[in-house]
Amino acid sequence: MVVDDEAHVRRLLQMYLERAGHQVRCCGDGSEALRLIAADPPALVVLDLMLPGTDGWEVCRQLRQTTDLPVILLTARTTEQDRLRGLRDGADDYVTKPFSPAEVVLRVDAVLRRAGSQPSRSAVLRCGVVEVDPDAHRTTIAGEEIALTPTEFRLLQTLIAEPGRTFTRQQLLDHIAGPDFTGFDRNVDVHVANLRRKLGLRPSPVATVYGVGYRYHDRTAAAT
Repeated sequence: MVVDDEAHVRRLLQMYLERAGHQVRCCGDGSEALRLIAADPPALVVLDLMLPGTDGWEVCRQLRQTTDLPVILLTARTTEQDRLRGLRDGADDYVTKPFSPAEVVLRVDAVLRRAGSQPSRSAVLRCGVVEVDPDAHRTTIAGEEIALTPTEFRLLQTLIAEPGRTFTRQQLLDHIAGPDFTGFDRNVDVHVANLRRKLGLRPSPVATVYGVGYRYHDRTAAAT
């Protein structure tokens, strides 16, 4: 689904995405987008932030309360603060205007691959009270399931698969987004912060290795 209040942007993205083999629905209003998504969830949402009425920030927040479907933000706001805010609100990627429609298609394909990639009959990963089932795309804390975005799930899966190993930010970015992704390694910090919050463990098993990156540390912790 493409959500943008500019008709020419909707038409352009729809044309390029359909040429790439995607089925595309469009709307120009945040409230309508939430209604349509609730009625018939798409595989992914390309979401403009500057929408009339219910803006893209609020749409993204509401989606994250009810679903883990992938979201790519599309906006003319180019500051790092805006980009990081979008990631903190749960977006999987961020594209700034003016943009190349071909690049948006590549971003959509990459996020959909991450969301749908599940190793064949992968072993369930357990460390402390955290359990990750790659085949079911399911994460539990002491037996209780929690909802993670596709990016957060890939991040946790990467870390918990090798507890004790320190990953640099770039290595984690390569794992969760692919080596051809041209994002910023600080994006990883935002996804780690979201993951820690959702895990709700104190101290967090996702430990910071200052000046290097992150590692999964097996701690006996209880959910807060």
